[in-house]
Amino acid sequence: MYDEHIENIKKLSEKMAEVKANAQRQGRDLTSEESGLVGEMLDCIADERKHIPEKAQTMQNGLFGGNQAINYGPNGGFSLKSPGGAKDYKSLFGSHGGFAWQDKDCNFFSAIFSGRHHPGLIKNSMSETVQSDGGFLVPSETAQRIHAVSLENEIIMPRCYVQPMQTNEIKIPAMSIGNHGVALFGGFTASYVDEAGTINEHNPKARSMELFAKKLTGLIRFSSELSADMVGGEQAIINICGKGLAWYRDRAFISGTGVGQPLGILNSPCKVTVAKESGQKKESILYENLTKMMARMYAGSFSNSIWLVSQSAIPQLLSLSLAVGLGGSAIPVMTESNGEFKILTRPVLFTEKVPALGTEGDISLLDLSTYVVGLRSGMRFDTSIHVAFQTDEILSRIIERHDGQSLWSEPLTLADGVTTVSPVVTLANRLV
Repeated sequence: MYDEHIENIKKLSEKMAEVKANAQRQGRDLTSEESGLVGEMLDCIADERKHIPEKAQTMQNGLFGGNQAINYGPNGGFSLKSPGGAKDYKSLFGSHGGFAWQDKDCNFFSAIFSGRHHPGLIKNSMSETVQSDGGFLVPSETAQRIHAVSLENEIIMPRCYVQPMQTNEIKIPAMSIGNHGVALFGGFTASYVDEAGTINEHNPKARSMELFAKKLTGLIRFSSELSADMVGGEQAIINICGKGLAWYRDRAFISGTGVGQPLGILNSPCKVTVAKESGQKKESILYENLTKMMARMYAGSFSNSIWLVSQSAIPQLLSLSLAVGLGGSAIPVMTESNGEFKILTRPVLFTEKVPALGTEGDISLLDLSTYVVGLRSGMRFDTSIHVAFQTDEILSRIIERHDGQSLWSEPLTLADGVTTVSPVVTLANRLV
């Protein structure tokens, strides 16, 4: 009886994929109209899912995967299968607030800038850490649109495990990594015994991983004219907020220190660093570096792994090739197909959010599905007309809270008792 709803979800998903693919073919971001269309289809999918029993959602060939929802795939396009389940804001936290994004006469931002009462505005009067923290909670429909824009422009969030947080702190059970020369993950052992023989007991060890919500605040300054004309400017604000949050959040998830901000994956305690080659030139990348990095990637993570590379390393990789015997042509180490680059069969993502060429972290091989992001509910938007009173501007800030760290607490020692591997592999410094 719910087959019709499942079919509707499939059709909507395919339509979203077409919208995304069309933008990619033209080498551009989604337009405001396309973003609005995507938001509308996400809302329709959420409504369709309400008619499908939870058990059926998890049995339809893995289509829904528990609490999973529409997500952006690693190479663009949309997918219903993504590490960590649902990543769209509304699916994670449900609906709150009295605004619908289709309501062109009175949207969330125009209501705030008007300074007048609106029944859909929800005041955030209390905080776990700062009792005076105020501002208005962003309705889930608006937060979802901001969040969708951010996912389009992020590296970590679309590929990691996302854990919704209803409080400021959450503990997640995780197994110890250990040494395969002694036992498997968490101390698991098994052995063959004779009939009626004695079974040796070994208790697997678990650990607790704690996430504490960190506050990320973005500041935006608007003219009073724009705030008065907010019906036409709402999508611009959503794009600014979404892309701004994405950039700073992504950088923290990649290289954050863990002090007042997330612990970035490049600073994970499980990180394995591959040494440079003897006599290797300054600020260079060699084929031997890449193969040795691949050898240190945990085998169970290889199919999920990506190369995360500094834009400053592009000339090095494009000129890197393997020599062939007499009469043969050199084989490029980095290949390209349909706009996607690969090294040793794994996708390559270029970004400015990692260190420059020659510095550790300029090129890494990562399984981002082993990185955990805790996303706190209650995105908030505040405004003030006093700070920029003389210029007739409104200072606004958007606030989101989250945390992140690797699921692995240490590298894994393989059964040979010598080799260590990890889902996080970097290349050592080559500046000297």
